[in-house]
Amino acid sequence: MGNPIIHFEVAGTNGPELEYFYSGLFEWEIDHQGEGDMQYGFVANGSAGPVGGGIRHEPGGEAEVVFYVEVDDLSEAMERAQALGGTVRIEPIDTGDITFGMIRDPQGNSIGLIQRPEDAPSENGLAPDESSS
Repeated sequence: MGNPIIHFEVAGTNGPELEYFYSGLFEWEIDHQGEGDMQYGFVANGSAGPVGGGIRHEPGGEAEVVFYVEVDDLSEAMERAQALGGTVRIEPIDTGDITFGMIRDPQGNSIGLIQRPEDAPSENGLAPDESSS
């Protein structure tokens, strides 16, 4: 199996407006957090299907939809993307729970890449050494 899509984001200059729109249109449960330029609406697990997501407030940015793909080695994936004609948009950032970065494909579309710690649960909730049992 290829690398799974594990997260999506819808971004725009007015995050609360987008939260209102998507929760009203698709009945997504959205947990609004933060204030000012640091706002984010987490789409509740299962509310939008099997893939989690969020509404990103980008007051000085652009509207976009980004999907995030889980990779085993973030640095290697970013290097491979560049070798294939892509560019790095956001260098790796370690949040403590995950490490993520963002690339642009050769046409300029943004794609997020996420690397989980080796001991993090997999999508089925099992630690990596438990999933082979």
